[in-house]
Amino acid sequence: MTLNTIKKILHYLMILLITFSLFSPVFAKSRFDADGQEKLDLVKQYKQAAGELENWFKRPSAYAIETTVSDQPDLGYYFDNISFKDAYELNYSGNTGVIVSGSRSWNTNPVLQREDLIIKIDGMIIKHRSHLEDIIDVKDIGDTMIVEYLRHNESFTKKMSILKKESNWDSESPFIIQPHKKSRGLGGAAYKPMFINADQAGLNDLFGSLGFDNLSEINNLYHGFDLQGLIGNRYFIGGYGVWTGQKQSINYTVGSSDQVNRNLKYNSGLGGVSLDKRYRLSDRWIASAGLMVGGGGTQFEIDQIENTVDWNQMDPDTNGSYNDYLQLRKNYVLLQPRISLMYRVLPVFWLKVEAGYMLSYSKNGWQQILNDNKHDIAGPGNETTLNGFTISVSPWFGF
Repeated sequence: MTLNTIKKILHYLMILLITFSLFSPVFAKSRFDADGQEKLDLVKQYKQAAGELENWFKRPSAYAIETTVSDQPDLGYYFDNISFKDAYELNYSGNTGVIVSGSRSWNTNPVLQREDLIIKIDGMIIKHRSHLEDIIDVKDIGDTMIVEYLRHNESFTKKMSILKKESNWDSESPFIIQPHKKSRGLGGAAYKPMFINADQAGLNDLFGSLGFDNLSEINNLYHGFDLQGLIGNRYFIGGYGVWTGQKQSINYTVGSSDQVNRNLKYNSGLGGVSLDKRYRLSDRWIASAGLMVGGGGTQFEIDQIENTVDWNQMDPDTNGSYNDYLQLRKNYVLLQPRISLMYRVLPVFWLKVEAGYMLSYSKNGWQQILNDNKHDIAGPGNETTLNGFTISVSPWFGF
C-alpha cells in the first residue's frame, strides 16, 4: 500500500465520517415509538450539546453560579412564543399557544419534545408564554394539569405534574446556573501533529552505509488531520491520518575516483478508524479514552547517477555503470490505545493533549519494489517497526 493510497483511503473516510456526523441527528429523529417518545438517547445528546454550545455564545464574560434551589413551581420545560417562522415551518395556522424550545436538565422523565405546540391547559386556550407562566405560578408543586399539544400536526392530551424548579441554565437570569449533567459534545476536527518515539536505528545504519546522514528526529513528528463524531452513549467514532518525510542529496565517491549523485526520498504515513469514550470533567475540561485500528507504511527510494553521463553516449544497458535505482517498502497493521484531555479556550476552540502507544505488525517485512512487483528481502533492517509512545498537542475545532 503506497502513501498515496493511504491518503486516498483517509480522504474518503473523512468524507464518510463528516457525512455521518451531519445526518446522525436526522436519522435518530425518526426513531419514536407509538406515543411519540424517543426510543434512543442520541437525539437528546445532540440537543443537549447544541443547547450548551448556544449558552456558551450567549454567556456574559463575568457570571456567578447560583447554588440555591427554588421552591417555584415549574412544568420542566423552556417555552417561547410562536413566531411566524415557527408557524410556517410547523404548518400551524393558529394564532395562540406556545412552542416548547427544550427540556430542563433536571426533568428526568420528559413528555414534551422540542417544537411541540401547547394549545390548551385544563381546557383553557393558552394565549402566549406569559399567560402560560401565570397559570403555572399559581399551582402547587405536585398538582396535575391536562395539557393539550400538537406534534407534527397531530393532537395529543397528557396529564402532567407540576414540578419543583431546580438550578439550571437560564438565559433570562443575571446568573448562569449550572446543569446537573453536562454534554460530552458533538464532535469536530483538528490539525494533528503526532510524535512517535519509534526506533530508527535499522534505517539509519543502512542510510549511513550509503553515505547519507541519519534521519532527523523531526521525522518522528507526523502531521495530518483528526476528526470525531458522536454516535451515542458518550462514544465518538472518528479517524486520523498523519504522514512525514525527508529528502537528501549527496555527492558520493565510488571506488577511488568515480563521482556519483545520490538522492534519498523517505516517506512514512499511517492512519485508521478510532473509537473513543468521553468523560466530562467540568465546564472547560473533557477527558477521553479510546483505540485506533488502522494501517500504515514506510518507504524510501534511492537513485544514483554518474556525474559524467554524456547526452551523445546514452546506453540503456546500465551494466558497468553506476546508474541505479532502489525502492523499498514496509507495510504495517497498527493498533493504538490512547487517552486525551481537552481544554476549552473558546466555545468551538479547544486545546487537545493526547498520549498513547503505537503497536505495529508487518507480515512481509521490507520488500523491494521492481516494476510494481514486490520482492521480500532480509537483513537487520527488517526489524524496524513503528512501535513507540505517541504524544500529540493540537488545536481542536468543535465540541
